[in-house]
Amino acid sequence: MDKNQEFLRKILATFRAEADENLNAMAIHLIELEKMPPKPRQDELSEVIYRVAHSLKGASRSVNLTEIESICHAFEDVMSAIRNEEISYNTQVFDALHETIDVLTELLAHESDEVTDEMQKRITAHIDMLTLVEAGIEVDNIRKPKAEPIQPKPQSNTEVKKEPEPQKAAEPTLPEPEPQPELVEEKEIAQQPKPANPPSKTKRGSKAQIKNETIRISTKKLDNVLSQSEEMLTLKLRAIQRTKNLKRTLNQFPAWHKQSFTVLQSARNISHRLQKKGAVENLSEEELQIANLSQHLEWANSFVSNIQKELNDLRDFSVQEVHTISSKIENLLDDVKELIAVPFSTLSMIFPKMVRDIAKDLGKEVDFIVEGDAIKIDRRILEKIKTPIIHILRNSIDYGIELPEERTAKGKPATGKVTLIIKRLENSRIGINISDDGSGINMEKLKRLYVAKHNISEEDAKKITDKESLNYIFQSGISTSDIVTDLSGRGLGLAIAQQEIQQIGGNIDVETEPNKSTTFRIQLPLSIVTFRGVIVEVSNDAFIIPTAMVQRVLRVQKDTVKTVEGKATMLFEGEVVPLIRLSKILQLAEKQDKSAYLHVAIAENNNKKIGFVIDKVINEQEVLVKNFNRQLKRVRNISGATILGSGRVVPILNVADLFKSSTKITSAPQNLYGHSGGDANQVKSILAVDDSITSRTLIKNILEAAGYKVTTAIDGLEGFTKLKEGNYSAVVSDVEMPRLDGFGLTAKIRADKQLSETPVVLVTSLSKREDKEKGIDVGANAYIVKSNFDQSNLLDILDRLI
Repeated sequence: MDKNQEFLRKILATFRAEADENLNAMAIHLIELEKMPPKPRQDELSEVIYRVAHSLKGASRSVNLTEIESICHAFEDVMSAIRNEEISYNTQVFDALHETIDVLTELLAHESDEVTDEMQKRITAHIDMLTLVEAGIEVDNIRKPKAEPIQPKPQSNTEVKKEPEPQKAAEPTLPEPEPQPELVEEKEIAQQPKPANPPSKTKRGSKAQIKNETIRISTKKLDNVLSQSEEMLTLKLRAIQRTKNLKRTLNQFPAWHKQSFTVLQSARNISHRLQKKGAVENLSEEELQIANLSQHLEWANSFVSNIQKELNDLRDFSVQEVHTISSKIENLLDDVKELIAVPFSTLSMIFPKMVRDIAKDLGKEVDFIVEGDAIKIDRRILEKIKTPIIHILRNSIDYGIELPEERTAKGKPATGKVTLIIKRLENSRIGINISDDGSGINMEKLKRLYVAKHNISEEDAKKITDKESLNYIFQSGISTSDIVTDLSGRGLGLAIAQQEIQQIGGNIDVETEPNKSTTFRIQLPLSIVTFRGVIVEVSNDAFIIPTAMVQRVLRVQKDTVKTVEGKATMLFEGEVVPLIRLSKILQLAEKQDKSAYLHVAIAENNNKKIGFVIDKVINEQEVLVKNFNRQLKRVRNISGATILGSGRVVPILNVADLFKSSTKITSAPQNLYGHSGGDANQVKSILAVDDSITSRTLIKNILEAAGYKVTTAIDGLEGFTKLKEGNYSAVVSDVEMPRLDGFGLTAKIRADKQLSETPVVLVTSLSKREDKEKGIDVGANAYIVKSNFDQSNLLDILDRLI
């Protein structure tokens, strides 16, 4: 079996396993729906079934199972009609939906790729039946017996299939709708060694003993195992803390012995003198009490010495116990990490087709190269890094790689190259480099955007370095594209990529050479189980800063702090670094400090440094991240929490958020809370131009729901007339219209002195590259293809433009 066949086999196996779970979930919810629960529950169940069918449709499309995709699409149509109250649940609808699940189950069981005529007839007939159900037309004998059902391929005799366990009757519960639990890569758990000379025959009546070498485990179960294994780290930390407490207690004994030595020596001297005096009856009452006290002190000294000895033994045992526990827990965590670690290739295998499709759509030729994808990484990190890599790859193809004729004119090969390299770094981190040999980033344009955004003077603009300008590319709403398309240009992709990378403890940087290349460098932890953190105290509260984000913790004399442009700064390794109190960012009461020094933690994020003033440093140690529940999914400046060995719960600071918060605080006078620069309640007016009443009404409803005041026009000529008569913040226009089309309308707007700055967004069905280029030429600010229309894209674009 070649690599392509092996790859297809794995993908189909994963799809079938996921599809089985999807169909089971759909069946459970349909059964509950048939009991006709209260209306809110009906709506909830309908939404889940609709979304599961949509997920199954998308997954089947990705593995080229068009028959299943078509059936799911028809199933979606029925559910959509129910959601829109065009039809209602009845016996016919439920029978049709259950029958659909039966057909899908049979198709999934059929392992052959070949679709027979009988199968095709069955599929076509079922889709026709769903179409009638969607239209509310009565259909007879939906669940009639099938003469020739689709037969699954016989099972191989090398696989032992377990009999399904009887299901318990229980009230079905509603699982999370998306995403459905995935199945991880198969793990080898047992391997039966093959005998050197296997027997040619087996005894009559006996069966060949075949042992499965792999099992499939739900990732949810693996996550539960990992979570419980991580909890063992708390035991390790508590054991370490107990040992520290014992050592601290033992350290107090020398002081006790030193203080008691003089008293004990005096008591011994008195006891010796009294012994010389004779028998007890010769002693006075006072002398007798002194003798008893002397004996008690001797006993107390011996007693304390014995306790000290026992504590010493307990300390030695505790040290040994800590060593044993630490070793076993670390080995357990390493094994679990290995269990959930999967090769990077499980993610990178989806990129080649994606790159090919994007390049083909843009009329470009791209050679995609992947290196080092055999490196294993925490599956949870792979899930988080998928979206950032997709954004960067799309940018590399759209912005970086030139058209073949442009590359040829520059003396480059007509085919561009995009490279994805994965490699191990020091300190248990992984590096991902994504580079292209395209035109590079337009630094002049990026710098102009930077200057305009920050209202920087021409003199100060000359001092801006290319590195500062490059970092600006990760800010939301910044794009060097002249037009917004369905692929890119909204200035959100790299901002999202940076945010998601930072959330898992990584960082991203970019380098570029004009007309040569652009490289994005990402650094990530291999695992997110634990990390090392610096425990600091701020306003009598403890917080943890990830060690990877801290460059230095130091003590600074207050008289060395300088004020630059109204901001407190210090000199660190020849660089001026701003200073800000961490208590101010966290909105805590500031602690009075009469010391001549400041304790400062120098943190770095995206090549920027800030000195956070803290009260003191407590410790630096390994910590276990405890994520918040769904109710606290996003807490500003806080990424999670941990439990110290003492049982104290300590928040973990989000350094990326701290940088953003510090910018807002340091940019305003310290005695002000800041103010809004504009009237947030002012309603903006939009002109929607489209000759189709349906499209016009749709755009109008979307914009009005978002708070805009909308005026409509039926073609470009009427639209231009209304523009001259009114005051509009932007124009949303179709392209193909009578009298004056969208291109002509845009050109007239740009030629008019009063209207030339009005933003224009073209929403059209024209998707060819030359149409998009024409939109750029006439001066449109954004170009949205109706086939990929998403109302959130339109609203985001308008929010950025106006």
